Amino acid sequence: MSAPHRILVVDDNDALRENLAECLEGEGYHVAVAGDGRGALASLAQDPLPGVILIDMMMPGMSGPELVSRIRAEPRLAGIPVVLATGMSPARGSIPVDAILQKPFGINELLDTVRPLLERGGGERS
Repeated sequence: MSAPHRILVVDDNDALRENLAECLEGEGYHVAVAGDGRGALASLAQDPLPGVILIDMMMPGMSGPELVSRIRAEPRLAGIPVVLATGMSPARGSIPVDAILQKPFGINELLDTVRPLLERGGGERS
């Protein structure tokens, strides 16, 4: 049996971040959490790297798109699939992510987005 996939959840809303982590852990994933972009980068500086990063678009300090830009600029991190969670509608292709989850979303939608990204481990960005 292979090791469970790792997911990094980055969101400044404590309750939402913990709820997402709990739901994903309930599905058997290992979950790390960060409350902002700086915390996410600190987590990503360590091994093992996550198989997917779920990032909230609107965060104080470093926004989701800024964090995505930093991730994509780092060769060690650039291939990790990124899912952007947002209540807004960013222009398709304006942010180099693998998927966009429109808030509010349910656990089934989250899992339907994350599972194929973990299985393929990277690929084209939307």
